[in-house]
Amino acid sequence: MNVILRLIKKEDLPLIQQYLSIAGVSRMTNVPEPYPLNGAEEWFEIVSKEHHAGNHYPFAIISDGEFAGSISVRREREEIGAIDYWVAPPFWKKGIGTKAAEQAVDFGRNELGFKSFETCCLIENRGSARLLEKIGFQRGKEFLIGSGEKHGGEMARMYYLK
Repeated sequence: MNVILRLIKKEDLPLIQQYLSIAGVSRMTNVPEPYPLNGAEEWFEIVSKEHHAGNHYPFAIISDGEFAGSISVRREREEIGAIDYWVAPPFWKKGIGTKAAEQAVDFGRNELGFKSFETCCLIENRGSARLLEKIGFQRGKEFLIGSGEKHGGEMARMYYLK
């Protein structure tokens, strides 16, 4: 299986819209659920502005030539990055997310100069926790997500990579 990352293109938006509109796909992410009809276009506009400012690098995950999801590398603070990702259902449990996350971290270190990374996921998101731990992230503190947020009242955990 060949997994590569490339910057998101406008042509990816129909597949992003299609996959994130599937019930349950965005459940463990910060992506709105249900996914709005113009969600992919709105997201692309936001991340494009952040990308041009040098703070956000939205990548398509391409597995054997097919769009398989998205992973972003973001600047959290000066030398600290974060990754956010989702993988489309036809590509679940194949190691694609792990390979993409390794490449995203390498990009952050080698191209953006990040010395460390921090990210979080819901405690119940065992797949994401496994992925992060597999590529070297260490478990950090658990916290309750505040009300008014998508996952308000749910528990999440921070993960750190030095």
